[in-house]
Amino acid sequence: MSIYTFDESNRATYCPEDNKLRLYVGRVPRPEYEALRAEGWTSTPKQDCDFVAVWTPGRRDTCLDYAGIIEDEDQSPEDRAADRAERFGEYRDKRAGEAGALADRFDSGPAAHGYQSQARADRAAARHDRIAGHAVDAWSKAEYWTRRTAGVIDHALYKSRPDVRMGRIKTLEAEQRKHLAHLEGYAKLYRAFQKMAAMEDAEKQTAIVKHYLGTRNVWADYMHPRPETVTNPHIQEHKTSLYSLMTMTESGYGSSNITGAEACALFFSDHPAPVTEDDWSIHYTLRLAYENQMLEAQGGRAAFVEMVPGGWLGSHQIQKVNKSNVTGRVVSVAVLVPTHGRNKWGNPYPEGVTAPTHRLENIETERLSSSVYRPPTPEELEAFHAAKKAEKKAAPKKETIPLINPTDADAERLQALWNAQALADREAAYKRMHYSLPVTDCEPQTVLRTTQASYSANSKGTYCAAGTRTVFAGGFECDSYYGAAEKMRAKYGKEVCQVRRTSGGTYSASRVIVITDKPQKPLPAAVWSLPAPAAPDFALTA
Repeated sequence: MSIYTFDESNRATYCPEDNKLRLYVGRVPRPEYEALRAEGWTSTPKQDCDFVAVWTPGRRDTCLDYAGIIEDEDQSPEDRAADRAERFGEYRDKRAGEAGALADRFDSGPAAHGYQSQARADRAAARHDRIAGHAVDAWSKAEYWTRRTAGVIDHALYKSRPDVRMGRIKTLEAEQRKHLAHLEGYAKLYRAFQKMAAMEDAEKQTAIVKHYLGTRNVWADYMHPRPETVTNPHIQEHKTSLYSLMTMTESGYGSSNITGAEACALFFSDHPAPVTEDDWSIHYTLRLAYENQMLEAQGGRAAFVEMVPGGWLGSHQIQKVNKSNVTGRVVSVAVLVPTHGRNKWGNPYPEGVTAPTHRLENIETERLSSSVYRPPTPEELEAFHAAKKAEKKAAPKKETIPLINPTDADAERLQALWNAQALADREAAYKRMHYSLPVTDCEPQTVLRTTQASYSANSKGTYCAAGTRTVFAGGFECDSYYGAAEKMRAKYGKEVCQVRRTSGGTYSASRVIVITDKPQKPLPAAVWSLPAPAAPDFALTA
């Protein structure tokens, strides 16, 4: 039963502009006041309303308990800001008047305080000086309320700007997606327990439920249905997780674990059936509808305009359009801008490098006005596509490095070279560290033969266990650190081919991979030739 008192004179309103509920209920009993404060309501004695809070389902129910219906708010945030500015202006005038009165009082005092008692003279002088301090403090307070008045007006104008409203829309969309994902996650969890509860084999059911609970976060605590089997005093008096109840004997908490059927029954006891939408999802939908309608009335945003390459953003022709994978809206466009001999960081190009006249630069468009975009005319679009085709045709063709699945003999030969290179590098490292011991932590590796499916499964992600590696003349492989390819080309020439390999260990070589269910080819002859080095051996320098 609600503790809030319904009265026909009570009013409750909601303002979609600031997403706040307001209560007009007058003075309330102390228990109700404490309950409102605990629920998140703020008392506003200086305003015309009595309590204000951001919308939540619980606070909406509180408004219904007090007033029975939630009305539209009469005052907009701009009007409320004007009221605050007026109130702050009164505070300013009051402090300015106090400062002037104190200043006059200070000026009317004597310049010197002469008494037969030195203590009385000192006290009179101190009182006179304190008047000056109070006057200065009052002036500071008047200046403070002047700044507050300007800040209130500026904030109200800022919140109503179209680009700021677009930012609110993006935030609401993100919160809506997160909430819908939470609903879908709960629905999957509920369906999983439904499937497990329908299993007829009790032993298999218990095993599956136990495994599922051990790999999922089910945020719910329960008491053991058979408390007499619980030996741990803490577990006897407090709730615990379903997984703990299913592993009582293993943990030493009791003499009996709950079964899978009991775990499912406990889960369903306080987990209602999932829904596709709830109060929050409906609220997000309505707020987005309001914000989008207001944004459209203010002229819209460029994010909702369908842009195409060849169109115009101001005086720049769009070269590329970037869209969000989630919303499908245009988030940025790439346009050509003059370089003036400097890169995108504003630094001049190094000597010997020909500075381009133009470069591509991304411009975020979501918060720009829709009027900044102009669709291209058919003639402009035709000329744009013709220029792109000519640019593509004139561009130098990118040379590809062939990926080869080596024969067994070539793979063994290349593996031997890699093992020798790893051992030489390790011996050089021992020499730099002045070790006189023989190298024992660089074991030779063997060729790995596997299928294409296994290789594909282990070659995904940044820190994958397998991948491709370029091979230079002499069988040297290119390291992965920044700038290694340029140094290898200066030393051994152009790359010869690519092969598949595993990630090497700390001190061991990589393993050459041979795909057994794909055709094999011999490696190019250049792999086995070793030209004279064109640069010092950078790998062995200290």
